[in-house]
Amino acid sequence: MTSGLAEFHCWYSGNIGEARKKGKYLLSKYASYLRGSVVDLGCGDGALLLALLESGKSDVLGVESNEELANLAESWGVPVVRKDLLVYLREGPLQPATYVYTDVVEHMSFEANMEVLKRLPQGSRLILQTPHTETLRGHQYYFNMPSHVAPYSPYVLKQMLQRTGYATVAEGSVDDEHPRNWQRKVRGFLARKLLGLWPEMVLGGGNYLVIADRERAG
Repeated sequence: MTSGLAEFHCWYSGNIGEARKKGKYLLSKYASYLRGSVVDLGCGDGALLLALLESGKSDVLGVESNEELANLAESWGVPVVRKDLLVYLREGPLQPATYVYTDVVEHMSFEANMEVLKRLPQGSRLILQTPHTETLRGHQYYFNMPSHVAPYSPYVLKQMLQRTGYATVAEGSVDDEHPRNWQRKVRGFLARKLLGLWPEMVLGGGNYLVIADRERAG
C-alpha cells in the first residue's frame, strides 16, 4: 500500500503479484502494437514494463516523477528515469521507439500534451489511452480520479495527432465494454429507441485507445 496520494493518480499495484496481473492485462491490449524499444511516459508502477521484461524484452524504460510509484516500479526491477516527462523529452536526444502514453493525457494541460506529441521523433509509434468521453463508463472512469485535469474526446485527440504529423493505425473503445453479441444489438436498439442515446454511449468501454505513427514533423 502506498503511503501518500499515488492511489488518486492511477490504477496502481500494491505488490508484485498485483503488478504481474495488471501487466499481463495491459500487454494483452497493447502487445500487437509494440515495436522496437518501449518507453512508457508516466509509467506509474511499471506493470506493463514488468510484463515486457518477464516476457524476455530488455529494451524498455519508464519515465515517472511520482516518488511512490517510481519506488514501486524499481522495487520489481523496472528501469525508471525519475523525471517529469516533459523534462525528459526536452533533454533528449530521443530515438524512434514505441512511446506509451496511457492514462496520462487527462492529467496534463492541452499545451503540455501538444508539446509531448511534437517532441516524439519521427518514426515513433504512440500508444495513447484515456477515459472515453463518449461513453457512460468512460465518464465514471474520468470522475473517479480527482487528479484529472481535462477530458479529451476521440475527435479532439485525432485532431491533435493529425496536426502534429501522426497517422492513426488503430483506435477503439476498450475496457468493460459490452460483449459483441446479439444481446449487444438488442441493448443498442433499446438505448436508441427508448432513451434516444447513441448505442456506443451505453455499450462502449471505459477507455478510448488510439495507436498512431509519427510520419512527419507537425
